[in-house]
Amino acid sequence: MGEIDYTPIIDNMVWSYSRIKSFEMCPYRFYLKYIWPKLPENLGKRLEPKDMFFSSYGSFVHKLLEHYFKNEMTQRELIRSYLRDFKTEVKARAPNPKIFKSYFDSGLQYLKEITPLPYDMVAVEKEVNFKLDGIPFVGYIDFLGKKNGELFVVDNKSRMLKPRSQRPKPTKSDMELDSYLKQLYIYSYAVEEEYGTLPKALCFNCFRSNMLIVEPFSIEAYSDSKRWLMDSIGEIRKEKEFKPAIEYFQCTHLCEMQDDCEYFDLTKKKR
Repeated sequence: MGEIDYTPIIDNMVWSYSRIKSFEMCPYRFYLKYIWPKLPENLGKRLEPKDMFFSSYGSFVHKLLEHYFKNEMTQRELIRSYLRDFKTEVKARAPNPKIFKSYFDSGLQYLKEITPLPYDMVAVEKEVNFKLDGIPFVGYIDFLGKKNGELFVVDNKSRMLKPRSQRPKPTKSDMELDSYLKQLYIYSYAVEEEYGTLPKALCFNCFRSNMLIVEPFSIEAYSDSKRWLMDSIGEIRKEKEFKPAIEYFQCTHLCEMQDDCEYFDLTKKKR
């Protein structure tokens, strides 16, 4: 694998936050998903990603929230669809029954208590296409709202994030929050391009804990996020080996490429 020059394929990519995070999670996952199908000998072939519990669950609830925020479904209709369609929309098995129950119950409880976001709707599931230093990027803003003339970017999140601790030394939860905020800071570039102003705040609608986290916009974090984006793409361009990152939970419950991964069986030996 190391003798092949992959930069022509990489330079022709349209980038996304999830594409970069895929590489961070496992370079070989990135290779199977985004490079393998573009190799000359594989043109016309396709690897089928596997349905995974966490991603399917998130996609299902996102779809319901899109209907709700667009005023296409009432609260009662949301609950009815959640109960009726859960098994067909979330086909993959959870890691264990306790996790399944936690996700199912918390999602249902959120829908029973759902209220409109405290912003006027500007757009829902808004596709943004832009170029940063000439590199094409695509993203989807779950909810773009406005209040008192200011814009707010909202991301629906199944992850139970915590608000910033405000401690002098960042906590582990603070660092996790900063990691997820990179995506919204990158989307803010497209917001500024289209609306002529940066968002007032970046928000996470953590629906499983029914918590709205509002993070004031930081110019410093905005610059850091754009730098992270460019540095990450530069690192991927230089990659030659795309070695697997073998870790049991990640490979078994998060990676959709496991059915085509030659290294998947090794995860069972590393437990």
